[in-house]
Amino acid sequence: MASLLFACMFVLTGCNSEPASFQINEAYIRAVEYKADVTKPQLISEQTVTLSEAQKKNVSEILEGLFGTPDEPRLPGGVGLDNLLSLRKLRVAAGPVTYTGEENSDSGLESGLYRRHCGHCHGVSGDGHGPTAEFLNPYPRDYRMGQFKFKLTDGDGAYKKPSKADFRHLLQEGIAGTAMPSFRVLPEPEREAIIDYVIYLSIRGQMERGLIDEAYSAASDPNELPDNPEKILVRFGEVVAGDDLQFVKGLLTPIVLPWATNDGTGTVQRTIEKAPEEWDSDESVELGRKLFYQSKANCYSCHGRTAIGDGQTNLFDNWTLEHLGNEPGDASGSGEDGVSAGIPDYFYRGHLAQIGVVKPRNIKPRNLRIGNYRGGRRPIDIYQRITGGIEGSPMPSNTKLTKAEAWSLVAYVLSLPYEPASRPKTAPVFQGVGSSK
Repeated sequence: MASLLFACMFVLTGCNSEPASFQINEAYIRAVEYKADVTKPQLISEQTVTLSEAQKKNVSEILEGLFGTPDEPRLPGGVGLDNLLSLRKLRVAAGPVTYTGEENSDSGLESGLYRRHCGHCHGVSGDGHGPTAEFLNPYPRDYRMGQFKFKLTDGDGAYKKPSKADFRHLLQEGIAGTAMPSFRVLPEPEREAIIDYVIYLSIRGQMERGLIDEAYSAASDPNELPDNPEKILVRFGEVVAGDDLQFVKGLLTPIVLPWATNDGTGTVQRTIEKAPEEWDSDESVELGRKLFYQSKANCYSCHGRTAIGDGQTNLFDNWTLEHLGNEPGDASGSGEDGVSAGIPDYFYRGHLAQIGVVKPRNIKPRNLRIGNYRGGRRPIDIYQRITGGIEGSPMPSNTKLTKAEAWSLVAYVLSLPYEPASRPKTAPVFQGVGSSK
């Protein structure tokens, strides 16, 4: 383990003699092969469809043609990315780390920003499996699914891609209670370059998943994928073979569109109306407390009757659910070592750890009494979590609440750290309590 960690750090610091490369998403390949499903796990011996090494190489070459490499990124043209991402910014964020004094002559900024500040947790490929990842709780985000938890772009129960403003806020504030720090000390141009690079990694990762899905759907006909990927190893818009170009463009365009909405410049944050007068009054807090325990909000079913996050113990986020079910077993709980039932420790260490699957863990509902909110503690942040939900997690959006009711819940949640957990207002009265006997 120590040698592996050293090797990974060696790559990330840019001191290696060989250029960095994106690693194919073997974790997703395995998830598709074994049809991971926590309710209906499939025996490995029942698996019949697999990808050949030639098909994997095909996928990797197509991706390299579209997006380049970690040292030399490129952007596919003709799919709406021109106004969303800047190739100049990507080149500043990409590549090996150059230290102070070794400036990029084209931009006047240091290069290798992503690998310096992000890669040790999120990995060179954006897979959330950097050399420090397994030591962190929660794990760093895997960008390749295209899902992000904390944003202000959700509304009416529909999850939307985060805006650049969401990323700016996150980089400035960090994520409380996690290893994600604030990068407020970085110059704004460097933060902007990192934001573009994270979006680039996410779009690339979504495209990779799409190509893998297409490869499996065409498993009986390997020629369904472009048989000569070198023909498209150039940017869109140049002279290439028409059929293969249209095939790839047809996969990539719907991936880009949710990111490059609003005339291709990116998604826009939702407008949340100003909170009503006296939203945090005693009466409003009391209404929020009642809603917390009623079916209309139903908060207590996960966060628990005392709001300490003990209402559910068998929940998983989307990044974990994708890898459960590789071995038969009861996936409703977790073992003492943190390996979820359904993936025995021997199987995890022997088959999954080396392909980028971090050790599965349950996701725990937030303990609302400690005042630590990962998405932010501003009232508008709590309002967003209630009405917009948290993508990729079991926290749903609630579209049944009125505006006044949602703000009352915000008031109650923010009051919980100051309400004695040992004697909440909803605590049952037990026989003998208060008697003189």
